[in-house]
Amino acid sequence: METAAGRGDNVTLPGTAGTGTRGGVREWGRRALGAAISLLSPAPFACLVCGRHYRFASGAAAAAGPAISHRLCPDCQDSIPWIGRIVCPVCGRPETCGDCARREDPAFICSRSAVTYDETIRSWIAQYKYRGHEALGAVFGDMINIAFTGLRRELERRDPAFRFDAAVPVPLSMERLRERGFNQAEQLASAVAGRHGPPLARLLIRTRDSGKQSEKSRMERIRGTRNLFAADEAEIAALIARVQAAASARSGGRTDGGRSAFSRSPGGRSQFAADHSTGARPVILRLLLVDDIYTTGSTVNACAAVLKTAVAHRDPGIRPEIYVVTLARS
Repeated sequence: METAAGRGDNVTLPGTAGTGTRGGVREWGRRALGAAISLLSPAPFACLVCGRHYRFASGAAAAAGPAISHRLCPDCQDSIPWIGRIVCPVCGRPETCGDCARREDPAFICSRSAVTYDETIRSWIAQYKYRGHEALGAVFGDMINIAFTGLRRELERRDPAFRFDAAVPVPLSMERLRERGFNQAEQLASAVAGRHGPPLARLLIRTRDSGKQSEKSRMERIRGTRNLFAADEAEIAALIARVQAAASARSGGRTDGGRSAFSRSPGGRSQFAADHSTGARPVILRLLLVDDIYTTGSTVNACAAVLKTAVAHRDPGIRPEIYVVTLARS
């Protein structure tokens, strides 16, 4: 049977009616190429903040890392106010800090934060904490891990063997936990523990609901932290037992605990320094406090003071070093 093609007639390809053979082939090829490119291109993502769809291109990730770029569109990614320069060595603020200058002897050694608490971050955290947008927790987990990585590298430059023994979330009151359904500090601590290894340890209890900190003045925040936290004695005892066993195993039976990455000047400020003391040294317990926002530092300082007291009461031979990492610094 003689076909139309064999007779030299025009062949009409799907979607090319009336274009002629050459035009039809070109049009068909253009559409096929477009379909192939679409299939081979990365699938579009929906930005977790604004909802806009975008395509993630390999090599186009921001300096913060591709994990965040996969979850945020380029515009939202560019709006993140990363803290790149630290001025205050205690709280990590990118400018001079009056709170740290006034605090004579902080219970924690130093704090580092991922971002500045500007209007953008305020809006994102509000969506996460109060409007049920829990998917942002993955974004915040990536962000706080950037701050943690910076802190760890800072400490490892002074002591290559530095390691944290536990990540400790700042606790919520039962009222807030029932209202919100989750503890944002615990989710952030879990993100750090899951990626970098320090085990999550719920060492603290909140004794009462102190209200929304965002609605309080600086002095109200400081006064409100008095007796706000207590130690979970059973969890403290379990952690100390693990740390003692690990220190004994590392030292072949001795529990000198190694050296400290920090010391304090007479004025109370944190300074990196080796411990050059002679003889037996105490076991060093290095704890990482985790919270979402650092404002005056009164909350983390109160938590650190409770932990230091509880550890000293349980075993005076253990010296706690408490560091802090938060998502945002206001």
